[in-house]
Amino acid sequence: MTGFTDRPDEGQWRLRGWLRGLRQTASGPFAKRGRDGWSGADAVRETLKGWYWYIVVSAALGVLCAFLGPFGTFADMSPAARVAYWVTIFVVECMQVLAALVLLAWLGDGRWPMVVLGVGASVLTSVPATAEVALLEYLLRNANPFDSIGSIFTKVLLLTLAVTIPFVLIRERLRTPAPPPAAVPVAAGGDGESLLKRVKPGVRGELWALQMEDHYLRVHTSSGNDLILHRMSDAVAEVAGVEGRQVHRSWWVARAAIAAAERDGRRLVLVLKSGLKVPVSRANVAAIKDAGWV
Repeated sequence: MTGFTDRPDEGQWRLRGWLRGLRQTASGPFAKRGRDGWSGADAVRETLKGWYWYIVVSAALGVLCAFLGPFGTFADMSPAARVAYWVTIFVVECMQVLAALVLLAWLGDGRWPMVVLGVGASVLTSVPATAEVALLEYLLRNANPFDSIGSIFTKVLLLTLAVTIPFVLIRERLRTPAPPPAAVPVAAGGDGESLLKRVKPGVRGELWALQMEDHYLRVHTSSGNDLILHRMSDAVAEVAGVEGRQVHRSWWVARAAIAAAERDGRRLVLVLKSGLKVPVSRANVAAIKDAGWV
């Protein structure tokens, strides 16, 4: 378990500290709480939840605009051309916004709320979308796009914001989890036996890790894993007699289960005997090291 704590040279150390401080300062006023230890991959998965609805809504708006014919398209185009024009604009722009959301979510490492990501993605994608609309103007309306490139960009940006921001606001509202069901009180300080009785008989073995998944808890043992309806806080109380530690908001790990430790970018990861990799939140790295786990 050695090698990952080696300190880089002083110049790199100061540069990393300065960049980390700059990002925290910039994102602090907009940061969402409760996501300590998230990776870029976690943020991307969260950002892409419900992505297909964004495409469906965008296509529907394209059909609506084809029917209404805004910006002179009703008079200049046939019905089929209007459908091709507006649906193409909305769907292609939607795909680009999703790609930009993924990029910004990865760079933000889960610290920026969806509204900020939506605004940033709208601005980023409006640049290539302006060129795409200009091309459609030339192909379908025989217009010289260079005569109104600034106007095209403004309209594209406003339309993108008008679609993206309400969508992410509604999505954030709908994804707010309901309070988990009350669990049966258990005695604290146990050795995990009462918890292991909840899993399938074939999975019962040496307790290695607990992983929170929404309102459920995945119990990892030396024999496998099983998903049960249980709260992490109650489970941690049940295993208080086992030498272990909650190393992440979503993870508790038994010390005996750790086989190695490694770095995944800027993050510390514990590798269990089963090969399972458990992230350690930044707030727990020092405690892990002080306890002699790594």
